[in-house]
Amino acid sequence: MLVASLLATAFLLPLPYHVHSAGVVRATEPLISVEGGHGYPSKTQIMFLTVSEQQATPALLLWAWLDSTVDAEKDPDHPAQTDQQEQVVNKKAMEESKLDALYVAYKKLGYSVEIHGTGAFIAAMLPDLPAAKVFSQGDVITAIDGHPVQLADDVRPLLVDKPIGATVEVSVRRHADGTTKVASIKLGRNSNDPSHGFLGVSLETADQTPTFPFSTKIDSGDVVGPSAGLAFTLGVIDRLTPGDLAGNRKIAVTGEIALDGTVGNIGGIAQKIVGAKEAGATEFLYPAGTPADEVARVRKIAGKSISLHPVATLDDALKVIAPGGIPAAAH
Repeated sequence: MLVASLLATAFLLPLPYHVHSAGVVRATEPLISVEGGHGYPSKTQIMFLTVSEQQATPALLLWAWLDSTVDAEKDPDHPAQTDQQEQVVNKKAMEESKLDALYVAYKKLGYSVEIHGTGAFIAAMLPDLPAAKVFSQGDVITAIDGHPVQLADDVRPLLVDKPIGATVEVSVRRHADGTTKVASIKLGRNSNDPSHGFLGVSLETADQTPTFPFSTKIDSGDVVGPSAGLAFTLGVIDRLTPGDLAGNRKIAVTGEIALDGTVGNIGGIAQKIVGAKEAGATEFLYPAGTPADEVARVRKIAGKSISLHPVATLDDALKVIAPGGIPAAAH
């Protein structure tokens, strides 16, 4: 009975930590359905990667301590949002990521596409940064330093050259009454990307309305968050062009995709390289802006079994995947 009690405690007692390990790895091409005769089969496998997140128990914390590829993170004393709210935000981020991927892929292949919005909707905020003291969830950013913001992706280019601690003028349409407010906000630090200042808000395009030439759908299942954006973009390009974009290769890809084709940083990259290796990928594409300490960790985990390729843009990724260029799409 004592042994049973100890085992139950080790495996069932919840602790105020979350444990992150390698998650599901899936090829994008089978998840992409294309209307009519616009799609093509492919033997290439462009795979997206996920991170498994579990409430910690003593046994899981021990696993994280023993395994250098598994991370344990202490739960915040005062979380910015509930687990349910975070799930809703991440689902919305995935849906927007898929729309961005379709937009970028169509544009790369020469199609006429548009995405319209009325600003950058503030879905969530970090409570310890200045923006949280000025704005509310549901407010919509309409300009930064006088530059109009129509889409969520318009915000990052306006901040990428701003150092941590810089002050920006942010215009928002208030959720409460629809009035416009302009405030001076001091930029904080993003631990995932300390190269520039950080508002500390999770954004989505307000009233987003895409216009695409024909229907292409991406089935992301239960996966949430924006980190599969680059993989989806490449998968769509593969499905909309004849032949195999990268031959009969297995290529693991991670990174957000912005409407201008730039690749944004993501979290959990150490867990994702583990998943890539376990899935048999021979190459791994990851954001070029990944902090140096994380890159060193990834290189150590990768060893010699998988080639690593930092990419800053979609074009960088295509040079790795299809150095001879991409076939013409059938318009």
